[in-house]
Order: sequence, then C-alpha cells, then structure tokens
Amino acid sequence: ILTIPGILFATTIHEYTRAMVSTMQGDVLPKQKGRLTLNPFKHFEPVGFFLLLFSNGFGWGKPVETSSLYYKNRKKGTLITAIAPSVANLVFAVIFAYIYKVSQLSNLSPIITNIFYYALHINVGIAVYNIVPVSPMDGLKVMSQLIPANSYFKYLQYEKLVQMLFLFFLFLGPIDLIFRPLIEFVIFIIDILVFI
Repeated sequence: ILTIPGILFATTIHEYTRAMVSTMQGDVLPKQKGRLTLNPFKHFEPVGFFLLLFSNGFGWGKPVETSSLYYKNRKKGTLITAIAPSVANLVFAVIFAYIYKVSQLSNLSPIITNIFYYALHINVGIAVYNIVPVSPMDGLKVMSQLIPANSYFKYLQYEKLVQMLFLFFLFLGPIDLIFRPLIEFVIFIIDILVFI
C-alpha cells in the first residue's frame, strides 16, 4: 500500500514530461489526447501499475502518444522526448531522497518516511528499466534513433520475442540480478548528492 503513492507519482511525472517535451516541440497530439495533465488517472495503465507493485521498479504508465512529424529536427526531437521522462524521474528521485533524509531526522511517522523511501526507489527503477529496448520502454525509441534504420527494423521483427524473454527472466530472477545492483548504485550516487 505504501508504494502506491510513489507509483502513481512516478508514472504520472514520466508520462507528463513526455507530453510536455513533445508539446514544446510543436506536437499537438498529447494535448488533443488529454495527456498534457498531471492527473494520475489520465496516465494510469493497469498492467504497468501491477508490475510496479510486484517488481523492483519495472513497470509503466499509459504511454503518451506523440508524433515526431511536428518536430523541427525529428531525430533530435525523438531522442529528447524519449530521454526526458527518465531524467525527470531521476530529478524527483533526488528530491525524494532529500525529503526521506529530512523525515528521518525529524522523527516523522515511519509510514510517511517509508512512502518517501519507496517513491525514491520507484522513480530510480523506472528510469533504469527504461534503458531496455522493449516496448513500452523508452529504450526502444532511443535505439530507433541511434542505430541504422535497416538494423532497427530487423530488430523489430524479434522485439516481441525479446520482450517475452525479458519478462520471463525478470520474474525468474536473472534480469533482476543485473538491474537491482544498478538501481542500488544509482541510489548510492543520489545519497552522496543529497549529503553534499
């Protein structure tokens, strides 16, 4: 239960940032679809939500539909729109880390303190897992702009298989053995930043 506020916040800020960044580049789709909002119910996606409840930060909100046709520079615009949401999650992870430390020092209720703790972890988890090049993770869009088009389309032929294998190994354990230390390392760096 204590993870729910963090999940709703992290997924909302992730998708809102995507909508905002794309809109700032001339895209009219997010606003037309009603996604240029901080209303968490507009960004709620049941499968991604429940995955976040039972995983180490893997999951998603309802992906915002964007169109690079409106961008002045389609490659640069697509990259920024794909990367910015995870950057926003990391920024708020730092903020939650600071609030968590302050709440500990202030002897606030453990319930409130743990809400901030979980919010920190979920924001970092979402940012880290979004490097994975499987839908609906942003890593797939980043890959589309960084590798040759023919290689990307070849990859798309197997992307569903890669996605299934990723989810299978995620819940079996091996994937978590890779990503959990990475998430903990990012949190360690954030802790250092908070103490500076």
